Amino acid sequence: MNDALRQRAWEIAEQLSRVGGGGEARLTAIADGYRIELAVIRPDGPDDQQAVLRALALGDRWGHKYSPPARNNGTARETVWSEVHARAARDPAGPVSG
Repeated sequence: MNDALRQRAWEIAEQLSRVGGGGEARLTAIADGYRIELAVIRPDGPDDQQAVLRALALGDRWGHKYSPPARNNGTARETVWSEVHARAARDPAGPVSG
């Protein structure tokens, strides 16, 4: 995979780590690019939530996973993710949310 794609993934990871409530973003290689995941420690307010959304939107696909407290010994778990894909960089249709 190319350096520009990797750099873009790192930029998303850095922004998510900064605005996601102090968690550390995890960057992994996938078939056609990179996936960035962050276990969210609740952002403090609406401005922080908007910053998380802006960081996610830098990717080609993005999403959110939520697991309620009943499944996790009383603690809700929330993860946001964003992916960058080599094929999306070549596709003029642009990003698609997932």
